[in-house]
Amino acid sequence: MKKFHLTDEYVLMNFDSSEIDSKVSIINSWHFQNVLRQFYTRLQKEDHEILKQLGYPTTQELLGFYRLLITHNFDQASQIDPNLIKFRTKRRPLLHFTNMFYDHWRALNRFGMMRSSMAHPQSAKYPEMIAATEVFSENIIALYRTITETILGRPHTVYRQLPAGTNASLLYATYRLNLEEGYENLYRIPLITTVATQPPFIVYTKSNIREGVFEEIDHNPINYLSIDNTHYYIFPLLVGDLLAFCYIHRDLLHQGIGLTNLFEIASPDYCKNAKPDLIFLYGIREDEFDCKFHHDKENDVYIGFVSRAAKNDYFGYLKKMVLTLHNVAMINRGNLPVHGAMVRIDLNNNKRRNVVIIGDSGAGKSETLEALRVIGKDYIKSMEVVFDDMGVFSINNKVVSGSGTEIGAFVRLDDLDAGYAYEEFDRAIFMNPDQTNARLIMPLSSYEFISTKHPIHLVLYANNYEDKEGLRLFDNVDEALDVFKAGRRRAKGTTAEKGLVESYFANPFGPLQRKEQTEVLLENYFNLLDQRGVLLGELYTKLALPGFETSGPQRASEILLQYLLEQ
Repeated sequence: MKKFHLTDEYVLMNFDSSEIDSKVSIINSWHFQNVLRQFYTRLQKEDHEILKQLGYPTTQELLGFYRLLITHNFDQASQIDPNLIKFRTKRRPLLHFTNMFYDHWRALNRFGMMRSSMAHPQSAKYPEMIAATEVFSENIIALYRTITETILGRPHTVYRQLPAGTNASLLYATYRLNLEEGYENLYRIPLITTVATQPPFIVYTKSNIREGVFEEIDHNPINYLSIDNTHYYIFPLLVGDLLAFCYIHRDLLHQGIGLTNLFEIASPDYCKNAKPDLIFLYGIREDEFDCKFHHDKENDVYIGFVSRAAKNDYFGYLKKMVLTLHNVAMINRGNLPVHGAMVRIDLNNNKRRNVVIIGDSGAGKSETLEALRVIGKDYIKSMEVVFDDMGVFSINNKVVSGSGTEIGAFVRLDDLDAGYAYEEFDRAIFMNPDQTNARLIMPLSSYEFISTKHPIHLVLYANNYEDKEGLRLFDNVDEALDVFKAGRRRAKGTTAEKGLVESYFANPFGPLQRKEQTEVLLENYFNLLDQRGVLLGELYTKLALPGFETSGPQRASEILLQYLLEQ
């Protein structure tokens, strides 16, 4: 890969070949020059007052002066070169410019890359990546402090250890896809083996809602795509029982980092001889295949496509396409994909209850369970998340069990307890935290736990739109099926939908596209649940009703807790 790749939003640094071992090598690198020119050009376009205060110096003059400030005091540096005398009376604006330049650098998404090998254990290489990351960060901070303290003429009195190196560093290895004819343009794309993030990891994206549903097509367009294998990275993920290869364009690499908080990364040893079950190309150039997917029956691979359009720079497109592919594969295998949340609850009375709450985006599933965790602390020994958004029902020895797809959660900040985001600050990835539909991606469970088959005790539908209170159990399985199939909810702004809407089985990510197959599965699974004595009901979260955004899920969780304690 290139030594250094800079755009208006991000920078990729090749730690194998970049000069990062000292503050002198950094300031003398052309990488530093490029970032300085980028910042200066932005100020020129804005006709910023700071350039006027500095007397409109050139970037070469600024760069030359910065280099002198590394080894000379301010007065000496301004006298060495006649062209730099102009800075002698510009201490204050130069300090202001330097702080702005530092903030510009830190506002970029900064990724460090280091090559590894599929032939060797990653444990032998990742310490080198961590060390390079720390050295780079230390040198960036040292460079900033040296320059600003020389301009000030004294040391700082307050030092802040701001994250100034990389937001994330990634190990990658060359990989050849274990699929033959028809997939040649996906060969020799680097496979991510290890990721290290620097919290707080905050990402701003071009969009903050997802629109529409994904459409299945009857042909595989893979050979029609223009794929530059130097512009993509493979994130190998374990999605439930399936192996997914997510090909992420470098312009959307920040979204790929988010995947690592949501899904388990498959090890290089696992990937070496494995054929992926799912392939997802995120960031293709061709708009005609945007939000389309296809089942390649010959290779038994499910492949999805989302284009590089600005509207698609939202994590929901990434997460939901992966899950759509997974769900279609599950339907074909006779399993039932469930859009909802499931927790294993161990009560202080030594009873265990595995509870599933089903509902589409914004129905109040996660919010109710989080409220249950808070209000139930005196009655509950532990609550472990099996799945937070998408799970699978399967039949084992005539018992319906639930298992998960994700080890993490992609949740709305607005609908969480006020202090919860701060509790997760060090581990979470924040997306657009000061905007509508602000989100965080946080790890919740281990892969071993979510992939275990857990027997189900209670299945509820999350009703976010009716001004009712409590928990209603259905009289019969037909009544339950009517409610669950309708998938009714009031939209919460998490998608482009508005008002009261319906979505088949509250799951537009597979069941909607395979409705005929899903209909048969629903009848079989719900009848078996009913026969085995699993309770089916409806929980009123009121999440979409004005004024009940917090109190609705809280009250629902209180009623749910009381019900569990009485059983």
